[in-house]
Amino acid sequence: MVQNMCRGCHRGWYAVLCLHADWLLWTGVVKGLGVMLPTLRVQFAAETWMIGALISTINGVSSFAGPGLSITNVLTRATMARYFTDDYATASGIGTSGHSVGMILFAPLAQLLLNTYGWRGALMLLGALALHLGVCCCLLRSPPPAAAEDSYQPIASSGGSEAPLDESDPDAEKKSLLRSLKDAIVSQWNLLGCSVCCQAKFWIAAVVWTCSFFNDGLWLIYFVSYAETKGFSDYEAVTFVTFGGIGNLVFKIGLGPVIDRGLLKIRAAMLVMMVPNSLALLVLPWTNSFWSMAVNSFVFNGLNGAISGLGDMYTREMLGTKKLVYVFSWIDLVSSAFHLSLGFFPGLIFDKTGSYDKAFVSMGCIAVLPVVALFAEWVIDRRNSS
Repeated sequence: MVQNMCRGCHRGWYAVLCLHADWLLWTGVVKGLGVMLPTLRVQFAAETWMIGALISTINGVSSFAGPGLSITNVLTRATMARYFTDDYATASGIGTSGHSVGMILFAPLAQLLLNTYGWRGALMLLGALALHLGVCCCLLRSPPPAAAEDSYQPIASSGGSEAPLDESDPDAEKKSLLRSLKDAIVSQWNLLGCSVCCQAKFWIAAVVWTCSFFNDGLWLIYFVSYAETKGFSDYEAVTFVTFGGIGNLVFKIGLGPVIDRGLLKIRAAMLVMMVPNSLALLVLPWTNSFWSMAVNSFVFNGLNGAISGLGDMYTREMLGTKKLVYVFSWIDLVSSAFHLSLGFFPGLIFDKTGSYDKAFVSMGCIAVLPVVALFAEWVIDRRNSS
């Protein structure tokens, strides 16, 4: 029994390792494309919004279809939530810190590959690195099933069953077809977990996660180009991303033990971090020195990374672990819809105005929306309790 418990513990940490690798490679691919955005714009003689929309589409399709990245991401997050009944915040912080490591490593690596091999060679090498994700998937194992109930389940009495249809009745065949169609729809509805979308708390969790993930994706895509328009060199712009990765890592790793030990509640921590996270984007038009940009990048990515990690804990606490795979999958679908439909707008604003200032201010306004979601949850809970 002890051996099985130890094995289960190891499997939980395998899921953490897999999630770490997934976030590292996902961030590496998106950030690498973001670093190449100015080069791709020149090479294809295209407008900024076209290249930005293409990169955002790649990010959105990864969440929507998930042939590699999203499937692993959803399954590892759900598996980790089931294994770690204790110290979940710490495990989540370690797993999602792959995003931080990806920002620290891949931004300068992508710039180095771009300067050395050109954009074609850089993309080929980034794609080769992403192939390593398949090895991590082999580490995943399903959590041990719950113990079966000792009592027998009652069998439905035949007396309560519906009377068989009379085949001689001309409407019997039509009723049978309608019933079969209804059963098929209900079966697919349950198979896809669509019932979670009917819960108000699902949409509250979706707003929190989507706003954080959407802003993070746009920052990864457009920030290097934004820094270059402010007069910084390409290596200085990449250095800002490294500062952002360090901030992301510090906040994620440091926040986990604080939450696990009950020193700070999840909702209170989210509320404290959402306001300065929004302000970091709103003040970007007035940050023009090297160190102010570095500090802004550190603060925004640290707070946004902490919010995204808290979002998983928040979702688990509200909706439980039983249907967590469905919940994470549908939330990823919602976030992909935002990336596919709105991922172009910072580039479009730059093409129209010659500056990214209004785009990042708009992202700062989006970052406030999770505060409204938390207020909506408070109103719902208060109404239910009364």
